[in-house]
Amino acid sequence: MILENFPTFSEWILPGIALFGGIILVAVLLGLFFGYVVASFRYGPFEAFYTVAQVVGEAVPDFFNTSPKRVMAMARLAVKEALRRKVIVVAFAIFVLLLLFGQWFMTSQTEKPEQRFINTVMFGTQLLTLLTMMLVSAFSLPEDIKKKTIYTVVTKPVRPTEIILGRIVGFGFLGSLLLLAMGLVSFLFVSRNLTHNHDVVGDTQTIASLTKFEMGTKFSPETGRRLSDNAVMEGSTNTVSGHSHRLEVIEFLASGPDDPMVSGPDVVDVFEKSNQTFVHRLICLPYGGHTHEVTVDGKGDDAKITIGPSVGYFRARVPIYAEKLRFLDSDGKPSDKGLNVGKESTYRGFIDGGSPLGGASLSRANFFYEGITPDRFQNLDVIPLELQLGVFRTYKADIQQQVMAGITFESVPDNESENRFVSNMENFETNEYQLQVRGVNRKIRGQILAPDGSLVEQGEYDLFDDFAKNGKLKISLACLDRSQYLGCAKADIYFRAGDEVYWWNFAKGYIGIWCQMMIIIAMAVAFSTFLSSPIVMLGVIVMMVVGFFTPFIRSLKTTDWDAGGPIESFIRVVTQSNMMVELETGWATTLIKNTDAFINQRLSDLTYLAPDFKQLDFANFLTFGYSIDTQRIVVAVAVTLAFCIGLTLLGYFSLKTREIAK
Repeated sequence: MILENFPTFSEWILPGIALFGGIILVAVLLGLFFGYVVASFRYGPFEAFYTVAQVVGEAVPDFFNTSPKRVMAMARLAVKEALRRKVIVVAFAIFVLLLLFGQWFMTSQTEKPEQRFINTVMFGTQLLTLLTMMLVSAFSLPEDIKKKTIYTVVTKPVRPTEIILGRIVGFGFLGSLLLLAMGLVSFLFVSRNLTHNHDVVGDTQTIASLTKFEMGTKFSPETGRRLSDNAVMEGSTNTVSGHSHRLEVIEFLASGPDDPMVSGPDVVDVFEKSNQTFVHRLICLPYGGHTHEVTVDGKGDDAKITIGPSVGYFRARVPIYAEKLRFLDSDGKPSDKGLNVGKESTYRGFIDGGSPLGGASLSRANFFYEGITPDRFQNLDVIPLELQLGVFRTYKADIQQQVMAGITFESVPDNESENRFVSNMENFETNEYQLQVRGVNRKIRGQILAPDGSLVEQGEYDLFDDFAKNGKLKISLACLDRSQYLGCAKADIYFRAGDEVYWWNFAKGYIGIWCQMMIIIAMAVAFSTFLSSPIVMLGVIVMMVVGFFTPFIRSLKTTDWDAGGPIESFIRVVTQSNMMVELETGWATTLIKNTDAFINQRLSDLTYLAPDFKQLDFANFLTFGYSIDTQRIVVAVAVTLAFCIGLTLLGYFSLKTREIAK
């Protein structure tokens, strides 16, 4: 999953308040200016001043004297009006029918069925909810004005703020019920389609159904597939939901008869060899992001194998991401960015595994973590570390082997006078297509280095008590294959803390859709105070499109391109100047570049008038099985509240100054 921003509410709130205040201030000034211009044409320049002042003066008591009871009365009226049109019921019926018939085409016969089902229900819910509430909100107020039923409201002691807020609250309540119903149906739909069991392929459901071979065999004698290290038996499950799993018996060396490894439901055999204790354990290899629990009842070939429910679906992994990522180039010099291998995407920086001349590369990717404490993990003996690295090959090499990488753990002292703990490098094969899970033993072999880099001692040290005694830890990633490259981003290597409850994480994913829905409702209600229903729908759709592409639009403001900004590009087109040729230095070029920068910044500021729906979209977290950080939820709710307040102000002044009886 691509993850570029790691927001915290404390870091976001002050810039957010400043941005919101600036937008409100600019909107108020523009509103006063255009209001004065319109009033000048109607009443003359002198009378227009008093008219605008009167509207502004009445706004303050209207805001402070807004009655919650009257707002709720307007909300009940909006709910009754929407229910009479039965749009909500029709939208829910369409959603249920789409899931009932859609599962014929959304089979689980795919490598990652969970992602397909989650994407389908999230996108369907988002699309139907936003369009339905846009229709309900866009036609409400214009229809009341057209049919003159608005008179029954405005003749009562009701303020414009109460009319606007009442409709937003009422439609928001209906939308919340619709979203809740869709969420429950979606959860049941996904659970029903992903729950399954397997049986062992063979004459019996016992160890005798597995194929035996010598330990150290690299490829299966039956299927030709690559085997795990220390595998001594292999088998497979039957095909269910379009997939099967490979079964392997792995040989482990135990520390003795009292080792916890010699007991467990998946133990096939325990035996002594060369005065050492060895254990055979049965494992089910993962497929499509999940595996299954296995239980072995008995000993020897007659031991019965039972394959339990799936494990890996319905995850809400809580990742502990690095606070910062720093690169070292091939010479060991610090750099904020990795090497550029010519890829268009700049999400990952790359490190190389050696120079083409055969020299060793000092290129590294250093991840710095904080908050690595024992209370954040469930199993303190083995800490899960998950990696999803990119690979760039300059030559194919052995197609059966992946690019080799190495990681080391280092302590991060609070001051330069403290010794550092540095682990021995752990080598492993990368997998550029799947998420890798590696267990980090709490006891790590390494050495203690003095501040000057000299060796103090070597031994075995504790991950929490020695390496991360202050909660800080550094992971250094290296590429071990010469002339090959590894790519990584800040979110590509993380520790996995205890998982969150899945149903709560699923609900948080729908909170993002709720935030989008509330902004759409507020936008449609505000626009409907001065536009007709078709124009309101068109305007809301345009804002939605802009909102989903806001990050891309903001990226266009950069003037780092060779052609420069809009004015410089226009001059190059007219003069037919090559983009690689610099403009002549002088005051004119300086003026052009500064003007381009000003224009681009103002265009970027305009994008903040549309909501950044990508910031409110948490579907990817559910799709890839990650917990949605509470900080993101708080920021999303704050953004929604800010837009609702701003749109309420827009709707108030538009409704206040509109001539209803004309």
